Amino acid sequence: MTELLMHSAPVIIAVLSFWSDTERKLLFLNLGLCVTIGSLLAVQHAWAGVLVMTVAGFSTTYRLVTNKLVAQSLTVVLIIMMSALIGYINMRTGKTGWLEIMPLVTFILYRFGELHCKEAGLRLCMISGSLVFAIYALLNQTWGVAVTELLFAMSNSWFYLRLWRQARSLPL
Repeated sequence: MTELLMHSAPVIIAVLSFWSDTERKLLFLNLGLCVTIGSLLAVQHAWAGVLVMTVAGFSTTYRLVTNKLVAQSLTVVLIIMMSALIGYINMRTGKTGWLEIMPLVTFILYRFGELHCKEAGLRLCMISGSLVFAIYALLNQTWGVAVTELLFAMSNSWFYLRLWRQARSLPL
């Protein structure tokens, strides 16, 4: 029963993402996903994913609290430092295969979007990251996370297309 609930919570948040029509709502839902997916991955002992979700939660919280973008050079430095931490943990645990690299790729895409991009860029980064993480979840047989990430990619694609259409219809 607990496992069913843990798999369902991220899916519910992903369904709610279809109403995340602002950047702030998107960031709040992403924080909820970080907490629920991180908990689910911890139960399944997918430690690379747990580490990614924990750091991602801090990054999302920073963006929500400050409501500021970070300069590109600082964003790159932060991503390198956080990626090195994830790499170190993976080396210490002996988890250095392609499967453990997938959360890192997702992490890089999401963090770049959160720290440096406005809404359209953030959504593009989240679409890409969600697709990579969905594959990671499928390979780990974490079905709730896979469904969640696919729904999140779909909702972000929908809102990105709306933003793109709005930008195209504006007079130059």
